[in-house]
Amino acid sequence: TIAENILSKFPPPYASVVAANISSYSIYTFVSNAALIRPLSETARLHITQDLADLELSLEQLVMKGGGSIHLNQIRNGKPYSELRSVRQMLFWNGLEQRSKSSQDIAKGLLRELWVRDLRPSTIIHFLFTYAPSLLSSPHHTKRVKPEEYAEKLVTLDGEVNHGEEDAWMVTMSCCDSYQQRATSAGATQDGDSRISQILLSLGPELLRRRRH
Repeated sequence: TIAENILSKFPPPYASVVAANISSYSIYTFVSNAALIRPLSETARLHITQDLADLELSLEQLVMKGGGSIHLNQIRNGKPYSELRSVRQMLFWNGLEQRSKSSQDIAKGLLRELWVRDLRPSTIIHFLFTYAPSLLSSPHHTKRVKPEEYAEKLVTLDGEVNHGEEDAWMVTMSCCDSYQQRATSAGATQDGDSRISQILLSLGPELLRRRRH
């Protein structure tokens, strides 16, 4: 294991820092990849929920073996851990069930959800693509890269994440712009929820504003 083969060879203070960085990176990378899954079936949601629980347990053990005095929920002021916990609630969000609701009302309702404050804007935005029409391309498709390659751009190796949020939003706007052009073209068919593009455009700026403050 990492703890036995690597961390045990370092002085305790350094081992603790390495364990914290590995944990932060692992949480954010896992969540970023999970948010890009499309379509996201009920079975897939349950699998991800179980994987999140397994990941939490494994990382808690890693941090303990790192020799530090902190727990997983204390790393980086608890932000990675809060995202790990909140993504479980996000997976089972049902705010699109009322078909009569406008995109603006859905965006406002989503912003009032308590779990939203603990998630990166990119996590929420990318998750919403799972409900979108197929004409609305996912961000990694727009960038012509694999999901894991796209997710890697959102997290640095030391577990920092803020650098990628603005870029993720720029890609999302490009996706929405291309979708609106395709959707208005002759013969375009619609599947999924056609409100997603407008929800994203309403939601993104406010999520980023909150992130900065």
